Amino acid sequence: MVEGSFDLVVIGGGVAGYTAAISAIRHGLRPLLVEEGEVGGVCLHRGCIPTKALLEGAGALAAAQRWGFLCDPPPGIWDHLQQAKERAVAQAHRNLLRLLEKHRVPVARARARLLGPTRVALSDGHQVEGRWIVLATGSRPRQLPGLPTDGRHILTSDHLLSLPSPPSDLLIVGGGAVGLEFASLFLDMGARVTVVEAMPRLLPSEDEEVSHGLRRALERRGAQVITGATLVPEATFLKEEVELTVEIEGVRRRLQAGHVLVAVGRVGNVEDLGLESTAVEVRDGFIAVDEGLRTAQEGVYAIGDVAGGPLLAHKAAAEATAAVANMLGLRQKPLDRRRIPRVVYTRPQAAAVGLTMDEALHTGLRVRARRLSLRINAMAALRGEQEGFIKLIYDVDTGRVLGVHILGPQAEELIGEAALAMEADIPIQQWAQVVHPHPSIAETLGEVVRMAHGSSILL
Repeated sequence: MVEGSFDLVVIGGGVAGYTAAISAIRHGLRPLLVEEGEVGGVCLHRGCIPTKALLEGAGALAAAQRWGFLCDPPPGIWDHLQQAKERAVAQAHRNLLRLLEKHRVPVARARARLLGPTRVALSDGHQVEGRWIVLATGSRPRQLPGLPTDGRHILTSDHLLSLPSPPSDLLIVGGGAVGLEFASLFLDMGARVTVVEAMPRLLPSEDEEVSHGLRRALERRGAQVITGATLVPEATFLKEEVELTVEIEGVRRRLQAGHVLVAVGRVGNVEDLGLESTAVEVRDGFIAVDEGLRTAQEGVYAIGDVAGGPLLAHKAAAEATAAVANMLGLRQKPLDRRRIPRVVYTRPQAAAVGLTMDEALHTGLRVRARRLSLRINAMAALRGEQEGFIKLIYDVDTGRVLGVHILGPQAEELIGEAALAMEADIPIQQWAQVVHPHPSIAETLGEVVRMAHGSSILL
């Protein structure tokens, strides 16, 4: 039973919510974290952690096949991957519970609804008061009109994580990060995979070279990729398959698969929060906030997925600490969302931070890009993972880094160095002096920077 007054009431126990609660305690505040389900949110239970656990296992399987240890996925491999996924989630959940206990974060296991800008009703019948309210209710998969998910044949990412057996034939509607990660996963499991994207290219918000490179890599692995396709909003259920119709340049084409994954983005969980009792505004399915994470209602903040893109766990955590600092009037630089690293955990991985080439060209600066293939990298060759490249976009006049784009192994680790260089405003003249180990994938990043600087032996 929880009741009374708190400095802040945090609604939602995902990454954004629990980070905000812990940050509040570290600043000497008294928070209440309200979560109806298990703390950890989508990332821990239905997103980042379980998905990456399966991808890691599938990647190990692919490596065994690449080295000649295996020819085909062994029987029962899906069960083994599911067990590994559950272990990873359980361990991460235990660690989170210990962290909350360490900081003595009070948690109310209930659903919350606003009764006004400072008062919250809990589903257990109690009410609490908060000087500040933080909305961190997360997001859920977006539905497509005319293509309702049923959990059996037409699936969301939530459904696909827990199928009793892997699909042998998967049609993915949506060529963004979620759709492509599942495409990569099930290609490694030996499935026949088709990806349908409405835009002219995969990952339409990322750099064009990365989009085209990832498409080539997936097609070499056996995927069928269809872009510029408009989905006809209806499905025909055959005996063991689903049939969808897409229209490409005025020509209709029928596609059949045993399972369909709808991966067309996510929408904020804004329903039944009592927002009508406040001045909080919802735009395009997400709560509108200013650069300080404030909503239109004084004293009410929104962070994480419910506050809009990019829908990333590390962005949510950064927003949580920023929101608490803003409540207390602590001066800090507004969060620059273009400097938040983005990773797609396909094989090869795609990662980026900063501007794409197209975006950089519209800044009015004198922009140049340097690109280096991983085919000359010794470690990539040793691992048999030479598909990909590293691309650096910079301002010719100042040496300022505008963007870094990586397609290749360990991209999720390499992009951290690039994010640090951008956040610290390290120019290429200084970055070029950093010595990287050999052999490593990272030395290609160093060589690209030296190419921009003019000191590379490859010039």
